[in-house]
Amino acid sequence: MTQPDLRKPVHNPHTASRVFSGEAVIVSPAENMVRLLNPVGSRIWELADGAHTVEEIAAVLTEEYAIELPMARESAAQFLHDLAGKELIAWA
Repeated sequence: MTQPDLRKPVHNPHTASRVFSGEAVIVSPAENMVRLLNPVGSRIWELADGAHTVEEIAAVLTEEYAIELPMARESAAQFLHDLAGKELIAWA
């Protein structure tokens, strides 16, 4: 069994974002880039508020997208790892 990931992702304060019709648009001034996230990525972005753990985010995904918890854990962790690598999130 995989241990729950209790890290709490939080948006980089130097980014700006908005969610339109379930899709997040993120502006990263440091990279001078705009990123558009799909609905699942947008939901993860919304929950990356410094209050939710990766495990809690995965649980929400299982409820809202009817996927199994192990897949939700893996997907959320990988997506957040990618966002952290682009300096769009940090860990609270």
